[in-house]
Amino acid sequence: MRRADQGFVVWLTGFSGAGKTTLAQLLARSLRSRGHLVEVLDGDVVRAHLSKGLGFSKEDRDTNIRRIGFVCQLLSRNGVVAVAAAIPVSERA
Repeated sequence: MRRADQGFVVWLTGFSGAGKTTLAQLLARSLRSRGHLVEVLDGDVVRAHLSKGLGFSKEDRDTNIRRIGFVCQLLSRNGVVAVAAAIPVSERA
């Protein structure tokens, strides 16, 4: 498997149950088959591990999205394709 010279980020957004995670996994599989290093950052999984303890206030949701973005930045600058699937802050009430 070859390593991509430059990583990048794909950010999938949408309402809960819209299929973001399913699309992210399909995209990741396709990119891996082309030799890319890929990580999927699912909003629910990140919230359970990296953002554990955060609630759903606007401030906490903003923090969760910033954390996902930060991890995506770290991955992409190290040659990994980061696929984020998260509900945007504006779509949660």
